Amino acid sequence: MVFDISPDYSRAGDRDPDFYTSVPSEVTVTVLKPKAVLFRHSYMTSVLAVRQRGWMVFFIGTGDGQLIKRFQWEKGFVTQADTFSAMQSPQHLTSPWRRGRHSHHLLSVDRKYHAACPTVLYRTSDDRKVIPNLHLDPVDRKHVYVPFRNQMKRVPVSKCSTYTNVQECWSAQDPYCGWCDSKSSCTFEDDCTDSDWLSIPDESQHKMISHKVEKDTNGQVLLKMHTHLIVGQKVSSNFICQFTARSSSICAPNNPPPQFPQCTCILSDRTLPADGLHVTVKFRLGSTQLSEQLRLTNCSDISGPPSSVLCQQCIKAGCRWNINRCSWADQTEINDSVCQNVQSGKNFSIPEISSITPSVVSFYGRNHAVLSGRNLDDVTAVRIQADTDCAPKESPVWDNTGFSLMFHIPTSDIKGVVSVCLLLPDGRCHGKAKITYSSLPSCTNITPSSSWISGKRKITLMGSHLNFVEGVVHSHAMQDVRLPRNISSQYLTYDSPAARSFSSSTLFVKLANETLACSTKLSYVPDPEFTSFTATRTGEDVHITIQKKADNLEMMIEELSVWGIQDNTKYQCIMEAKETWTNTDFFTCGFKSPSNHEFEELLIKYGDRTVSLGLSPSYTKPFRYCVSC
Repeated sequence: MVFDISPDYSRAGDRDPDFYTSVPSEVTVTVLKPKAVLFRHSYMTSVLAVRQRGWMVFFIGTGDGQLIKRFQWEKGFVTQADTFSAMQSPQHLTSPWRRGRHSHHLLSVDRKYHAACPTVLYRTSDDRKVIPNLHLDPVDRKHVYVPFRNQMKRVPVSKCSTYTNVQECWSAQDPYCGWCDSKSSCTFEDDCTDSDWLSIPDESQHKMISHKVEKDTNGQVLLKMHTHLIVGQKVSSNFICQFTARSSSICAPNNPPPQFPQCTCILSDRTLPADGLHVTVKFRLGSTQLSEQLRLTNCSDISGPPSSVLCQQCIKAGCRWNINRCSWADQTEINDSVCQNVQSGKNFSIPEISSITPSVVSFYGRNHAVLSGRNLDDVTAVRIQADTDCAPKESPVWDNTGFSLMFHIPTSDIKGVVSVCLLLPDGRCHGKAKITYSSLPSCTNITPSSSWISGKRKITLMGSHLNFVEGVVHSHAMQDVRLPRNISSQYLTYDSPAARSFSSSTLFVKLANETLACSTKLSYVPDPEFTSFTATRTGEDVHITIQKKADNLEMMIEELSVWGIQDNTKYQCIMEAKETWTNTDFFTCGFKSPSNHEFEELLIKYGDRTVSLGLSPSYTKPFRYCVSC
C-alpha cells in the first residue's frame, strides 16, 4: 500500500503525542489510511523501487518462483520522503512470509494510482525459495540480481527486443521500452542514440491512438485524433496527419494544421452517410508511420432502448454516452467504463457459480474444466480476471445444461489467485469464484523403475504438483497417452505402454496443451518367464508354488493373478508370498475352499497378458491332490 506520511501541521506547537515538554490537555491521533493498494499477493517477500522517467517501477518478490514488475507514475505520490511500504496482513507475517515460496514481480502505477498490468520477468517452474533481497545492477541499471539460496540470477528489467513493431512496443506499457526510429525496433532509451525514441506517456492508456467526434455550433463535424506517445522535439515538429475516405481527402480547406499529439479534421461534408463513413487516418512521426481505420457514424443516429451493447457501440464510434443516450462528444474525456453500469435491454437470469473443478491448476491452465451453478443457460463465456488492471481472458463454453458447463482454463503469466465470472450476451459479468494458478509438476522418482516389454505394468510416479497431470507419455510412444489411475499432489499411478525393444524410455507429463519432460526414465526388459508349479498340502490348506526365472523386474505378488483350470472351470488362487533362491523367484498362492480337484494347467496374469503354465515335464501323469484322502 502507499501512505501519505507528510507531517500534520495542524497541531499546535509542542503538542506532539510522542514528544512534548508538558502533558497536553487533549491529543488527537492521526490514523494513516492507504491512498491506494498497488498490488496484492499472499506471499510477497521483497520490494525494490526504481525511478524511470516519470514512473516508479516496483520489482516485487513473492514466494512461488517469479520476478514480476509493475509501474507507478511518480506524481501520484505526495510524500515528503519517498517512502514506499509493502505491507502484509498479520497472517502473512507468520511462517508463509518467512519461509516463502519466492517469486518476483514488477509493478507500475500512474498519477491516478492506476496500476499497469504486472509483467513476469522471471518464473521458476517449481516453488524454489529465494533470499528476499533484490538489487539493481549499479552499472547498467538494466538488470536485477535475484538471489536464491544456492544460486544468483541476473534478470533483465525488460524484454524490449521481443516486441517486433511499434504497436507491440507501446502496448507493453513499459517505461523502459520505446520505439527507436532509426533502428525500427523496440529498445532501451540509451540504446537509441542519435535518433528519436517513441515511448508511452506519463499516464497509462489503453489505446495508442484514440478519437472522438464532435459537432460545433455551426453544425460542422470535427474528427479529433489523439496519439498517446512521448516523442522528441524533432519528431513532434514534423508531426503529419492525413485523413482519407475512398482514397480522397475528407477535410475542409480551413482545416487546422496538426499539432502533436493531436490533429483535427473538419469534415467537408456536414452530413454523414446512414451506413457510416469509413475513414483511414495515417500519421508520420519521423520515419515511423502509424495508421488507424475508423467508421464514423452520426452520434444522434445511435439510438434505441438503453443497454450496455448500445453504450459500447456509442463509445466505439467516438461519441459520448450521457444520461442513457448517445450524443456528440465534447471537451471531456471519453471513458468506456460508463458502460459497465448500464442495464441490459433484455432480462437475463443472473447466473450463480457453486463450484469449479478443478479450481487449482498449473500456470499452463487446464482443458475440460467443469463449472456448476444455477441459471447458466444464457452464459456465453467464462471471464477470468487475473488483475483488476489487466485485460481479462474469456473462454467459450460448451455442453451447457443450465446447471453445469464445460470450458478451458487458459494459461496465466502469473501464479496466484484469479477471479472468475460468467459473461452474458449484454456484456455484463456475474458470479464470483476463484481459480488458483500454481507451479508446474515435477518428477523426482519412479517405482518400479522397469516394465515388462508387453506393457500395462502399474507404475508409480512421485514428485510435486502431480495432481495437475492429465496424462503420461513415453519417448518411444508419444501418441499413446496413459491416463492416471490414482492421483494426488505427491504421486500418481498409470499403466506403462508396450515397447518393441529392450531399452529405456524417457517420461513426459501432459497438462493442458503442454508436454513436460521428467528427469526419470523407465527401463524395458523381457516379460517374466514362469517355468513350473508344484503343490503342497498343510491340513486342509492347499498351496501352489510357481517358479519364475530371476530378472530385473522385482515383481510383487500384487502384480500377479493365478487360476487353476479343471474341466474348463477357473478356480482362483490367492497370492500369499514371494521368495528368491539361486536365480529363481518362487510365488506362493492358496485356494480358499479346496475340494477334490485335478489341475493340469495354471493361468497366470500380469499386466494385460495371461500365460498358461503346464505341469513340469518330469511328471508322468497329471498333478492331482485330494483333500479328503
